[in-house]
Amino acid sequence: MIIVLGDLLADLSLRIEAFPVQAGGMQRVSYFELGPGGAANTGIAAARLGLSVGHLGEIGDDRAGRWIVEDLKAEGVDVSEVIMAPRATTAVAGVIVDASGEPAYLGYPGRQYLPSLPDAWATRIQKAEALFADGWIDHTRQADLILEGLQIARKASVPAFFDPGPGNPALDNGWQSEACRRATVVLATEDEAQRISGRSDPMESAHALLALGPELVVIKRGVAGCFLVRKDEVYLAGGYPVEARDTTGAGDSLDAAVIDGFLRRLSLESMGALANAVGAAKVQKLGTGRNVPTRDEVRAVLQRFGVTDTGLLRD
Repeated sequence: MIIVLGDLLADLSLRIEAFPVQAGGMQRVSYFELGPGGAANTGIAAARLGLSVGHLGEIGDDRAGRWIVEDLKAEGVDVSEVIMAPRATTAVAGVIVDASGEPAYLGYPGRQYLPSLPDAWATRIQKAEALFADGWIDHTRQADLILEGLQIARKASVPAFFDPGPGNPALDNGWQSEACRRATVVLATEDEAQRISGRSDPMESAHALLALGPELVVIKRGVAGCFLVRKDEVYLAGGYPVEARDTTGAGDSLDAAVIDGFLRRLSLESMGALANAVGAAKVQKLGTGRNVPTRDEVRAVLQRFGVTDTGLLRD
């Protein structure tokens, strides 16, 4: 089972015609949905690719929290160890997307109280097929929980995947360098890799991240695709040019494809093709959570661009 640790929140997704949204004005919303977001995007995408997935996290016993749990259950994600704490409140991200497909975010951090990683969570990580965590945190203690989980996975020889994300400007994101040291695979955009490595050149920043200790670094480049870097191998995987209706969750979905490909020991070329197809399938859809792509939608992208999907997708 793939274990997703933390960043369990709800996305309130809205689509508008154009920015700015001004006080006192009125702008029609053409799309509205509330559902799982954050790292749950990766979990649901992984489940749709055929992986067994469980999520560990703390949420509130509130409407947003109950909504998340029910939607994850509906996608076959194991939520038996999710802690729904009476004192906690569930984090919510307001995701506003304009006609160009680019999102703006409003974040409600909620409240969480876990002081350390529960023993039951540690056991789940030790027995997992892989661990995934991202770098978006709203409370300092969440960074400690993620670092603890990554260290447990490392000691148990469980492959650990870390996506630093854009970071939280309200908090010190220095901990992400240590997370990269403990991860098996690091997945980052060019900007994120530059922020952590201090290198402006994308390839140099990828190698700087690799020098921290992971086996593989994947740099996500939007419509340009991605490139994958090992100690002795680099592969540039070109993207698939499709209409981008909503880029939200595309990177999260791509992460799921890399997890799948890594665990099945796909070549970097095949892994890149699968990852880019999953990302391209996502940007054609509005919303996040249960709107991440299905295998059939990923297959349709591969077929459209003449890529043989034999061995790329699970049966």
